[in-house]
Amino acid sequence: MTEAGINWLALHTVHEAFGATFALHAGWRLPQAYGDSEDEYARLRSHAVAFDRSDRTRLLVSGEDAGTVLGAVFGAAAGELEEGRAVRAAALDAGGRIADLALVARTGGIAYIVMGEPGRGAAALAMLEAAVGEGYDVVIQDRTATTCLVGIAGPGAAEAAAQHVNEALPPRLPSMHAAPFEFHGYRALAVRTSGLGEDGFEFMVAPPVAEHLLGLLEASGVGPAGMGAQEIARIEAGVPAFTPDLETGLTPSEAGLGEALGLPHEEPERMLSALLFEGNATPPVGTPALADEQVVGELRSCARSFALDASAGLAILSRNRSHPGTPILVGGERALVAQKPLYRRRKM
Repeated sequence: MTEAGINWLALHTVHEAFGATFALHAGWRLPQAYGDSEDEYARLRSHAVAFDRSDRTRLLVSGEDAGTVLGAVFGAAAGELEEGRAVRAAALDAGGRIADLALVARTGGIAYIVMGEPGRGAAALAMLEAAVGEGYDVVIQDRTATTCLVGIAGPGAAEAAAQHVNEALPPRLPSMHAAPFEFHGYRALAVRTSGLGEDGFEFMVAPPVAEHLLGLLEASGVGPAGMGAQEIARIEAGVPAFTPDLETGLTPSEAGLGEALGLPHEEPERMLSALLFEGNATPPVGTPALADEQVVGELRSCARSFALDASAGLAILSRNRSHPGTPILVGGERALVAQKPLYRRRKM
């Protein structure tokens, strides 16, 4: 639902009952925390947390020509997926800039789901519809308002999925695979993926099923985590979000996604780079980044990292200032360009 142009999650009252405080993210009123972001972050890194990412768009594309349409908008890898596989892809505008980042999964013989960035559904839908040629057999349906997207992530995500969702899912789903399944008699879709630097699963389900699933997970010790903890993990993983990292207009190469998306190698004049600050200050989005008293870019994401005991960020920097170890000044705060990801799990 919406209020004065602000989108609310279908399970807003459920999150209120869990004790959530809310903040605006990309036009959505989302749970920021359920009490203590540091505790939620610690559970994400040590075991598992649940979260509601129903702000992400969900477009169902089906028909004999669905792959052709997806390939035209999200690239060949999206259009050539084998059944049960998923891929991260980008839709580009006429200038080659990223218009949407999406997870595309082939859920059936001629059926695909496109899970895109919050607020980008209308743009992605328009691009897909424009790619439908005369006589094409393809149907595109926006399922964002009629479904929910519940995720779990953390080193214990597979155990949590097996115990509380469906015991067959972890062995059945390697990373970047998708499959339909039944949850307490209801149809659902699972994708093994995470943008938080941890193992994870995302479940596309009807709102009543999502409410039951979140309640079951919370009661079993896999409590919810708000956007505060999720944003820290996302930034530490070096994963860009359309808002705020890409909305100024970046190409895949500038965003550091060219290789991941299977695109030809380029040497862009600017790069989305990771920053590690000396202290815990978090300058606001858009703060100029300086080197040698010259503006060399701007900060896009920033959050205090509990694991690193310092603030971490993503900034658009001139290529000659984007090398790890380069000192940067942002709003008077000293930082160094760092290698992605900023957080690496220790191997035992």
